[in-house]
Amino acid sequence: MKLLNLSLDGTHCRYLLAHDHELSGSLELSATSTTDVFESVASSRFFLSKNNKILAKVVPDKFNRTHQTLKWLGRDYMEKRWLFQFDARKEYHCGRILQRLGLSTPQYYGWGVSLNPFNPNASLLLMEHLQHARPSSEVFATLDHQQRLAFLNTLCQDIAQIVRHGYTLRDLHYNNLLVANDNKLIWIDTHLRRLPQHPSKRWAAIKRSMSASKLGGDIYRQHVLHQLSVLLDTDKT
Repeated sequence: MKLLNLSLDGTHCRYLLAHDHELSGSLELSATSTTDVFESVASSRFFLSKNNKILAKVVPDKFNRTHQTLKWLGRDYMEKRWLFQFDARKEYHCGRILQRLGLSTPQYYGWGVSLNPFNPNASLLLMEHLQHARPSSEVFATLDHQQRLAFLNTLCQDIAQIVRHGYTLRDLHYNNLLVANDNKLIWIDTHLRRLPQHPSKRWAAIKRSMSASKLGGDIYRQHVLHQLSVLLDTDKT
């Protein structure tokens, strides 16, 4: 691990950075019209490097340090900063699992944590900015019904791969996926959880991870569940 000097829109801060790849000891990033779009569909802050190649995802503290001191001290300071239970580390770990499973993700440059209690943004993830990929929510909205079913069939192939290795998705929705120019799916902002060992409990956990509202309606949720049942061929009682 090393200390990284970071400038976020002119605000200077330092992060303890792990798993860094080819990064110098300092980095300057800014908010742009592109990051404004990312922030419109997420609760995180985003910043871009000057060459548009590195995207920084910064997760603000959940509680206000001044007005919710005890909650902030327990959750945001002790748990996240000192016990390392913060979003960037978890997201990096899950992304690396997906890469090992053969699924596509952005390149990760490292995760970092700010130990400074006066910095309200403890969690930092540095990743590749995929300039020519589109959010799958945007793509899905342009498709007709049959095209959406074909899109979901491709998505189910990836989900089945995840399930076969003992995981399910904690928050599956289209804003957590990008679609590349060749229509390949790219997984972003992905959080995984271990599946139960018993087959019936595994299928129940998979069903709970599929929300009709996040998949565009119950007809698409049912299609996903049917496709997964065929691909996995498991006991679903």
